[in-house]
Order: sequence, then C-alpha cells, then structure tokens
Amino acid sequence: MKVILLSDIPKVGKKSEVKNVSPGYAKNFLFPRGLAMLATHSAVIEIEHISDAKKKIAERELLKAEEFAQKMDGLEVEIQMKVSKEGVGYAAISSQKIAETLSKLGYKISKSQIKIPSPIKKIGEHIVNVSLPHDLEAEIKIIVIPEE
Repeated sequence: MKVILLSDIPKVGKKSEVKNVSPGYAKNFLFPRGLAMLATHSAVIEIEHISDAKKKIAERELLKAEEFAQKMDGLEVEIQMKVSKEGVGYAAISSQKIAETLSKLGYKISKSQIKIPSPIKKIGEHIVNVSLPHDLEAEIKIIVIPEE
C-alpha cells in the first residue's frame, strides 16, 4: 500500500515521501497515529507542489544569507575599551558587546553567532568569525581602540 508520510519515521522514511508499506502497518499503526495518509493521485500532486514551494523558499533564503555573508565579510568594527597604561583592558570585550556594536551598524546578529577564539583584552586588531544561517561564516575585524 502506498502512503505519504506526514512526519519522519525511523527506518521507514522522511516527511513528504511516498513509501510502499504493508496494509496492516498502514491501517493499524500509521493512519491511527496521523503519521501517514493514503497516497492518492491528487494527494501526491499536492505534496509535490508543496515540496516545490518549500525548495523555492529555501533557495531564496540561501541567496539572502549569501548576500548578507558577503556584505559582512571583511567588515571592520571599532570598539572602545578602557585600558591601563600598558594597553591591557580592564575588562574583556565580549560577544555581547560585539553584537551590540554590529546592531548599531544595522547588522542583526546574536551573541551566540559570534565566535571569539580568545578573550579580547588588548588594543589592536582581532579577527572574529560570525556564524550565519545555512552553515555560512563571515570574518570580521574588530579594532580595539583606547577609550578617551
């Protein structure tokens, strides 16, 4: 019996796939739990249309994410920090501070997306990676200057 899976089922298949299962399995397990529906011709066509629409939306989102990554990549951001006479900061610049600074520049980035290799406690240039959707990354340069 051909069914359309309505959710991912281990060892059977993924959501929206058309699978051939035994009639007993479909009638006694899949249908009562709402995990599958009978694969009629019209239902298969409808699932294909929905699948195509989802693919187009995913492609658009990927293009937007790639454009955003290109815009961010190589960005230079200046952040002021209170420093001692030796040039060492009294407090480290956190991912929260970087996210707030990027937000002021018009980039919506959360602190969890910012990957700092080590705490920024000295003035100068530091490279920071920003994780973006669709496994994209952008590399930005943080320029730490002494607070006047």
